[in-house]
Amino acid sequence: MKISWHDLERESLENLRTLIRLDTTNPPGNERIAADFLAEELASHGIESVIRESAPTRANLVARLAGSDSSKGPLMLSSHTDVVPVERSGWTREPFSGEIADGCVWGRGSIDMKSKCAMDLAMMTAMKRAGVKPDRDVMMVAVADEEAGSDYGAKFLVERYPELVRAGYVLNEVGGFTVHLGSRRFYPIQVAEKGFVTIKMKVTAMPGHGSMPRADTAISRMSELITKIVQTPMRQKVSPFMRKTLTEMGVPVEGAGPLFQPMLANTVSPTILRAGYKDNVIPGEATVVLDGRTLPGEDPESLMAELREIVGPDPTFELIKTAPPAETSPDTPLFKLIAKTVEAADPGARAIPWMIPGATDSKFYSKLGAACYGFSPVKLDPHMPFGSLYHGNDERLPIDGFNWGLKVYADVVLKFVGVKFDDVFA
Repeated sequence: MKISWHDLERESLENLRTLIRLDTTNPPGNERIAADFLAEELASHGIESVIRESAPTRANLVARLAGSDSSKGPLMLSSHTDVVPVERSGWTREPFSGEIADGCVWGRGSIDMKSKCAMDLAMMTAMKRAGVKPDRDVMMVAVADEEAGSDYGAKFLVERYPELVRAGYVLNEVGGFTVHLGSRRFYPIQVAEKGFVTIKMKVTAMPGHGSMPRADTAISRMSELITKIVQTPMRQKVSPFMRKTLTEMGVPVEGAGPLFQPMLANTVSPTILRAGYKDNVIPGEATVVLDGRTLPGEDPESLMAELREIVGPDPTFELIKTAPPAETSPDTPLFKLIAKTVEAADPGARAIPWMIPGATDSKFYSKLGAACYGFSPVKLDPHMPFGSLYHGNDERLPIDGFNWGLKVYADVVLKFVGVKFDDVFA
């Protein structure tokens, strides 16, 4: 039975609004409520799923549609159901309402990344209802804890249940959105992401009484080191594909602006500063947590060596957590299909391979041999502050852009698994 495309648009929007209303703020997470909702929706259309909890309420869902050719690597449709916290005072609308206003659906997770989750659910249920059989397995994987390092989510599944999530290809978040440069339009498709290296840096000095000021304290030393870190750029290392991408966009490597700089070097950002325990005591210790991001080909040791050149021998480093960078070649049938489909849907635009400075679950699925691409398409007008809405106040997604992206996503997914669009949708 064919599915009305307009009905699918409405269903997908309502499912997105429902997901937004489920408060899965991480910490603490409580992704179980989202997993249960997805499981119920899948089951209502005859699709079985399994839920694996890494800890109470930290739920990960996996569903699978069997394909006709087991020799072809499965296609994974990947999303995470946790969201970052909100500062309600900075929001003009209720962040967990899924409200529709000004042509957008509003709420935490509307962009990052419950919209992709709603798209994945739409693809799974539409294929099942239409009675079509893909030529390879199609998996929907919706996980916990991506916003806090994935220990309870993708990392847990890859380490504990690798056969459950082993795939040939993965479509994940952060890619397929419109970037306007002058009169030109581009659609970055993520093929690479930086690794993360979280470091606690500590300095010590003699403690003392607050009534006896002196220049050399743990706080003053730490202040000097933080200033060095934020004012000293790390060495530029331009990968071949980023050089090609920037050339195609007409952006000179040496003059690349703030949007591009994080993709051309390792980076370190101070994020948590601690010192002192009493108002009349000069503390003998100060610490700062550093959020380090590594390019493909780099590792924690190379990042810390570069950081040591900046701060010198005095502070100590403690490695808190780390995950490697990941990179997938754009020279695959799936990437070529994505590019062709996007460019046909927005004539005159170009799809380009892209690296993101942040981290996604792709870095874990790639360990199992998957080719991972960030592709959660949405069409944006030039005035939409899309990038600043990731983890920001008033997160929202334009409904027209979401519907455009859903159509593009459906075209790509169906064609890649050997199913005709017109066999599914009317």
